[in-house]
Amino acid sequence: MTSIKADENRRLAQTIEQRAGTGHSEIVAGWQSMLQDMLIRMQPFLRAGSIVTFQQLLPDEKVFFDRLVDEVPVPTVAQAFYLPPSVRHQMMGGRAGDNGDTGLSDAGVLVASRIGDQDVIVNALFALASCTPAVDVYEQGQLVAGYQYLSIDACRSELGTVLKRHLQ
Repeated sequence: MTSIKADENRRLAQTIEQRAGTGHSEIVAGWQSMLQDMLIRMQPFLRAGSIVTFQQLLPDEKVFFDRLVDEVPVPTVAQAFYLPPSVRHQMMGGRAGDNGDTGLSDAGVLVASRIGDQDVIVNALFALASCTPAVDVYEQGQLVAGYQYLSIDACRSELGTVLKRHLQ
C-alpha cells in the first residue's frame, strides 16, 4: 500500500513539474499576480470564512454556487469567491448572458486566500468531463501544490480540506 501511495506522489510531482517546472516561474508569477489583482478588486465584497459571488448568475450557476456554499467549509481566517463562466465570459468581452454556446470547458472557478493576504492563493477549476477538475496552490510565484480529481463532485468534496491545509 505504501508503494502505491509513493508512486502516486511521484506521479503528482512529475505532473506539477511538467506543468510549471520547479522554483520560481514568470508564467506562474504572472498568473498569481492576476489572481491577486482579482482578490484585491473583490476585497470589499469578501467575507471571512465565506464564499461570495456575483449578483447576476445563470440558473445553473446559482445551483452550483449554492452547493459550493453548502459543501465547502472555508476557514475563518480565509475568504473566497466563485467566478462563474458567464461572468468570466463577460470579462473577456462577451455579452451578458451569452456564454452557453461558447463550448464551455468548466463550471467556473473558486479563488481563495487568507484575509488581507494574497501571498498564498488557492485556485480551483471545476472542469467539465472533457478536462480534469483541479486545485492549484500558488505562493511567491511558485506552484506549490496541485491536486487533480476525477470529477467536479470529488473536487468540491475535497476543497475544504485543501483550503484548511494551505490557508489555516
